Amino acid sequence: MQAIENEPTQQGVTPSFIEHSQQLGRLQRFTPVPLGDQRERFLALVHDMRQRGVDYTSQLSMLTLAGLNRRNQPESQHSILSNLLQRSDIKEQEEAKLLLWQSRLILKLGEFYDEEQGELNKALRDITTQQDSLLADLCEEEDNPFVLPTGMQNNGQETDGLLRHRLKAWSRLCFHDGNPAPGILVTGHGAAMDLLQEVYEKLRRQSARLLVRLELPCGTPPSGQNASIDKPLGQCCPTLHLALTALNAGVSSVQLKEGLEQLLKDGQTEWSQHHALHFPPGQDKHCVLDLFFFPEISARQLCAESFGGDTLSGKQVVEEGATGCVVGLLRIE
Repeated sequence: MQAIENEPTQQGVTPSFIEHSQQLGRLQRFTPVPLGDQRERFLALVHDMRQRGVDYTSQLSMLTLAGLNRRNQPESQHSILSNLLQRSDIKEQEEAKLLLWQSRLILKLGEFYDEEQGELNKALRDITTQQDSLLADLCEEEDNPFVLPTGMQNNGQETDGLLRHRLKAWSRLCFHDGNPAPGILVTGHGAAMDLLQEVYEKLRRQSARLLVRLELPCGTPPSGQNASIDKPLGQCCPTLHLALTALNAGVSSVQLKEGLEQLLKDGQTEWSQHHALHFPPGQDKHCVLDLFFFPEISARQLCAESFGGDTLSGKQVVEEGATGCVVGLLRIE
């Protein structure tokens, strides 16, 4: 998913893994609300943001303090981010378009934050490595019997202070004008899934249900096995492919009881056998994809309630005819 259609990478070169995935048809670029003839103007604004990063970071801090993420509080063209848009000559446009621009800006600022945090973490790791090496040398020289502590740096998942803002921005773009979800939504943030489940329990007085857990490869397969791994899912695991296709088209509790849940279980077994052939157990780390089912609610309503603090009207809910949605959590173990 991209906030800007056909957005170039920062380095100007597409990673080989992305190119390979696109060639196999496993990866497609999706932009919920394309900028169209405003694309170049927005890219120029992004370039300006990179050049004047300190100023924009200050603006973003003000935005956080102002509490943009206060639930049930509507935004307007007078919000702080509108100041960032004055260079783009769109301040006279209607508020709906302005909010879409604000959403894209939040996402770009979030990307800048990720880049800065990545550089900072790398520098901290380098310092820690040098420090450990020096301490180890000193211990050897002095015949020190004490054991040095390891893991002096927290290597857990980074805390993203902008997560709520970014989720709200993505939700606004993805479901603009009542558009349906582009597929089965998946997040790598446990905090996002926790928020979805918490809000859903308050809305429906029931919990989301884990449908299936799939172990995914983390890394490249042994040499000589790329050809078999590159086969489409429909060829190597037709049962799982059929089940996921059904989930993507929409699912209800009735469908699960009438055979879809069993189809998922059979697909999980089929996939586990296929995965074990190419990625033997005992690897250092692996990925796990958990798919959760939220009955009687659409993805749009779930995200609006959870991330945006918005409530769909009764008419909107009825028009969508929500039977249920599936959301995935991808994590590394």
